[in-house]
Parts: sequence; structure tokens; C-alpha cells
Amino acid sequence: MSQRKVREVLEQIDQLLPNQYSAEQKRRWIAQAEGFVAVEILGKTAPETVNNETILQVNPPYDELYRHYVEAQIHYANGEVERYANAAAAWNSSFFSYRDAYNRAHLPKAPVKALKLC
Repeated sequence: MSQRKVREVLEQIDQLLPNQYSAEQKRRWIAQAEGFVAVEILGKTAPETVNNETILQVNPPYDELYRHYVEAQIHYANGEVERYANAAAAWNSSFFSYRDAYNRAHLPKAPVKALKLC
């Protein structure tokens, strides 16, 4: 599966959810989502900015998390509480699905010793 660029996520968002927000604002939201992935899952430093050609860290099929995060931010900014809640739930589900898949694929090499309580 191919890696996605920020530009592709922006195009998808604008097709599925026409909005009045600038591409720059949506890139900031994508950078926030990328930061959550980097810090909370990958243990890396969060990127400060992204541009249209930035390759995103999460690959298909989990890359929908970026779209869900930006959609949630759009709904929140518009004051659409129910739509925000739905998009935020989709973001959380996508984020945790990616986290779980990443952790399964990156198990520790050495077995962890169990705590013996005797």
C-alpha cells in the first residue's frame, strides 16, 4: 500500500466535507493528528508543521484517522456538537486501531519476565 501525502488528505476532506477553512488551517490540524501519532504511539518528536508534500506516518488502511481528526475539528469550529461527537468517535476508533496494530507488529524481542508473588 502506498504512503499518503497531506495533499491527498486535504483533497479527500474537501470532497467529502466542503468547508470554508483554509488549506493552511487544515494542514495545522493534520500536523496535530500527526503529532499525536508521533508522540503517543511511535515515541518520536511531533512535527511542528507539514506541507502538501509531507508523507504521513500512518499508511492505509489506518490513514483515515487524519480525515476523521480534521472533520472533527471542522465540526467543532462550526459549533456542530453532534457531528463533532461522531467525528471525534471515529478519530478515537481509528487512532486506537492503529495503535493496536502498531503494537502487535512491534512486540518486544525478549520476553518480559512475569512478576512472581511467592
